[in-house]
Amino acid sequence: MRQNNPSYQALALMDRLMETISDRAPGYQGRIGACWYWRLSGGVLVTFALDYSVTEQRWDVLEAEATTPRTGLFNAARFPFAAYGTLVSSPPFIHDMEGEAEWANRLYFQMGHLIEDAIAWLSMLQAAIIDPQIHAPAAFPQLNALECELVRHALDALNGRFELKALHTAFGDRISQRELARLAQRWEDAHLLTEAPRRVTVALRALTEAYAP
Repeated sequence: MRQNNPSYQALALMDRLMETISDRAPGYQGRIGACWYWRLSGGVLVTFALDYSVTEQRWDVLEAEATTPRTGLFNAARFPFAAYGTLVSSPPFIHDMEGEAEWANRLYFQMGHLIEDAIAWLSMLQAAIIDPQIHAPAAFPQLNALECELVRHALDALNGRFELKALHTAFGDRISQRELARLAQRWEDAHLLTEAPRRVTVALRALTEAYAP
């Protein structure tokens, strides 16, 4: 994966980027050395690392790999900063060759798009883990009709947010606040909902589509 070691200042810049991703992608473990780690269900370990070319025109790239003890490396992704720039002649990168490291050409860096792509890749991995055609989801019980309706309502009416108050308002005649809170906590513990503010993950959506009565 990585061929070069970023400066500690460049790593500090990337820490903030990784923390932004972790707000919406559950399983973040933090940085160890020069790599950032996510632990997903199914024993999947995801590693992110910052690499760059040592050339006159520097090219930064965020490298990512997904591994399991059983299969080893089974998926990888690359997020070149140049792919998220708006000027072909002046791509974004981290300038740390002299003085304090800082984002270069930050105004032309579509960082939000990079973050969205990284989150989508992590979500895809989580969905694949529980896809019944790929790996039997023994750890995930079959959703009943009410649970599927709760997820669909969160997706359709709440923009993916699993808000207990709003859900109880809509389904209060079928589930109590205590039962709803317990369900949300159970799904959060299983990484089917993100940490607060809770949101429906791609994995939970996949379960809903796969097991809806």
